[in-house]
Amino acid sequence: MPAGETGSVEKMRKNGEILAVRRGGVYVFPGFQFVAGHVEPVIAQLIALAVEVRWSPEVLVIWLCSPSGYFGGDRPINHLRDPNELLAKARNEATVEW
Repeated sequence: MPAGETGSVEKMRKNGEILAVRRGGVYVFPGFQFVAGHVEPVIAQLIALAVEVRWSPEVLVIWLCSPSGYFGGDRPINHLRDPNELLAKARNEATVEW
């Protein structure tokens, strides 16, 4: 990454605009959140929801990348372009009581 972009990405991470997980002492940014050089708009909403329901960034990434019964066995990341459905199902997953 060019040196000029580092501060920008760090600011986005701190502002909850980009999903980052800590690995080996550095932040890594899952590639699924980027399309044509931009962050998918729903990512910031997912991060805010994760904070609200007390999911760590790692838990959010695992949920997004794992097959889900909420999506008929499909992975939630395959539904990033349907933010209303994705956010509703993430909230359901995080708040279900047995």
